[in-house]
Amino acid sequence: MKSDKSRQSAQSADLAKLKSEIIKVSKEVKGRIGFYVKHVESGQEVSLDADKVYPLGSLFKIAIMVEVFRQVDKGLLSMDEKLRLEPGSMCIGSGILQYLTPGTELTVRDLLTLMIMVPDNTASQMLWKRIGIQSVNMMIREMGLAKTSIYLPWREAFLLIIGKGPYIDLSSHEAVSDWKGCSNLDRMKIISELDRDYSNLPIEDFRRQYEEIFGVKEEKKFLIQKEYDQVFDNIGTPKEIGMLLEKILKGQVISEERGREMLDLMIRNLSTSAMPQMLAPDVPVAARSGVTSGNVNEAGIIYVTQTSHVIMCVFFKKLEERNPEKAQAAEAKIARLVYDHFARVRST
Repeated sequence: MKSDKSRQSAQSADLAKLKSEIIKVSKEVKGRIGFYVKHVESGQEVSLDADKVYPLGSLFKIAIMVEVFRQVDKGLLSMDEKLRLEPGSMCIGSGILQYLTPGTELTVRDLLTLMIMVPDNTASQMLWKRIGIQSVNMMIREMGLAKTSIYLPWREAFLLIIGKGPYIDLSSHEAVSDWKGCSNLDRMKIISELDRDYSNLPIEDFRRQYEEIFGVKEEKKFLIQKEYDQVFDNIGTPKEIGMLLEKILKGQVISEERGREMLDLMIRNLSTSAMPQMLAPDVPVAARSGVTSGNVNEAGIIYVTQTSHVIMCVFFKKLEERNPEKAQAAEAKIARLVYDHFARVRST
């Protein structure tokens, strides 16, 4: 029978091998990677640059979802409450609500479904305005996430990228440099002014102005868009996003029942998530991806068995080419490596 010391030594060697294999796969992508992997039941972890900050892309929507559920549980909000689709909330990019008629009413439950399963930028905008822009960061701090900062709705981010607000006459480099130098208070003031000044901007004009600069399929000016997307975004670390997912799984955000509701939405994710792509169809994966120019992120939970769960957060930033599929393919391979490794690990 192996001693505890020999078992720990073998475990460390196995984790070192897994880390080496993940790094080898990541080298297929020209960019910077940070990853955090944790087997929840055994506590085993493997990571690289997991405490460094990365642009989040659509991963910020996980935090919006959490705060919506928290406010519902507090009685501040109802899942059946109807919110009205207004021009000031309609956002370009991902989602179908931007193409619907202003004045359409949707319940909070409908908007949650669209935000997580599609994902829909307008749905996230409507929900975030309803719960309060500052409420999400307050929740994040309460959860102990010190480096994650979620404060910038994507409608305002897109407006900044097309030169609205204080950056109307500045180059991309000048705008990015100025934003980096702003205090949090200054940034919130800019966001508030954008919300006020462009609340009546027709979504058709918004979309046209963006596409004139970057193309209908964002095929133009990759380097400029990449420069914007590294800065005009919410930020977080692979480890902290993993911590948030673990809290959801364990019912430490609100309750286990609410946690299951949130994870069920993520399991039914209809967007192109990398994590399940190389796994068997019967392996549940509660995942959310975040893709912008130069950034490709994947965060989720792999249900190895009903009693064995793996948190996986793999973030790429500063990609050198417009080819998110290459990073997503690497993330799918990493998910397979992680699954195969922890399928052999006991839950206790």
